[in-house]
Amino acid sequence: MNKRFWFFVAGFLVFVFLLEWNAPSKFVWEPTFNHYDKQPFGCAVFDSLMKKSVPAGYEVTRKTIAQLERDEYGKKPHAFLIQAVSFRPSATDIRSLDRLLKAGNKVFIAASYIEPDSLYPDLQISINGGNGFSPMQVKSSIANQSIPYDTLVWSQQLPYQKKEYSVYSAMGGYNVIVEGKAACDTLVKSWISEEESDSTEGYWEPRIVSIKRGKGELFFSCEPLLMTNYGILDTQTNGLIFRLVSQSRGLPIVRTEAYGPETEFETDTPLRFWLQNEPLRWAIYLTLGGLLLFCVFYARRRQRVIPVVEEPANRSLEFVKLIGTLYHQKHINRDLLQKKFSYFAETLRRMTMIDVEDVESRKENIAQIAIRTGMPEAEVRMILDRVERYLQGNDELKDAALRKAIDGMDMIINKL
Repeated sequence: MNKRFWFFVAGFLVFVFLLEWNAPSKFVWEPTFNHYDKQPFGCAVFDSLMKKSVPAGYEVTRKTIAQLERDEYGKKPHAFLIQAVSFRPSATDIRSLDRLLKAGNKVFIAASYIEPDSLYPDLQISINGGNGFSPMQVKSSIANQSIPYDTLVWSQQLPYQKKEYSVYSAMGGYNVIVEGKAACDTLVKSWISEEESDSTEGYWEPRIVSIKRGKGELFFSCEPLLMTNYGILDTQTNGLIFRLVSQSRGLPIVRTEAYGPETEFETDTPLRFWLQNEPLRWAIYLTLGGLLLFCVFYARRRQRVIPVVEEPANRSLEFVKLIGTLYHQKHINRDLLQKKFSYFAETLRRMTMIDVEDVESRKENIAQIAIRTGMPEAEVRMILDRVERYLQGNDELKDAALRKAIDGMDMIINKL
């Protein structure tokens, strides 16, 4: 009965594990543009493909424009990619952006909103775009027999021919408006019909534009949701993305996340590092499985031999040696001599009943020590006088003098 129960528990756990493993993941349609986000509007897959597709190099950073310019990225021309829902650069970022453009760098800004005078007053650029996507809106459009797509047209640009791309209207932008006097090239545009019943009347709206600035070039796009995992995996739009990337003209690309939405991804934890690498991830799985099996088979109580408790060893002598070594290393000679003399006096009191510290009976004590040890009284007196002189002196007590005083006391003790 017990074995059947454990088999049932193990089988149930395996069943739940396989059920969770095969369950479809829930999609989150919030734009994060995060390097580690594998949701549709993250950039984990996008960055992976770009890193393999850009020959000059591709990297992701969280540095601002000012930090990139301070790190001397402008010395060698780069192409910078900025994705944001609402792009609001600081005054420092604008000055750094101007220096980067004058040095010949290319900057691609894909945002859903940007104020007309937030970059350069002479440009007067405004961007209107969508920052969200609702699958229910697409289903509703299909149910109402309306066209859920916008047609983006890439104008002829050598060596590319004119081409059309279909994008869901629910995730597309609206327009990029340039009201300044700067020369503007429209790379991608879409046809806006004035009346739904008559598609022949309408006008073109620019969706991606290019502006020369100094030696560099500025690109503006109202389609930030296209340059994500969803856009790069969609066969109808990935060609448009690679055309946009080709505008870097062979320069290394740096994508910055400094202006994107704040995310809760923690990329520096050790567990996340282990889970991102397949060998380390399987090592964790096997370890947890081994611990589970250990708990199953060794959770019950087992008889064991009661260990013999040994009597604690006497470490007093080692302690004394340690303290003596410490005094010797620090050259605390007078204090060490005082402790040795106290031990010497206590030994004499215990063995001969002679109180060597009694000043009034000093002469009798010396005579008694001489009789007990067989040593001349003059030698005993010389040893005791030397110790007393060293203890009462104020000058430094040398190691040789300390050793000589201790040897004299040891001689008396050994001859008792």
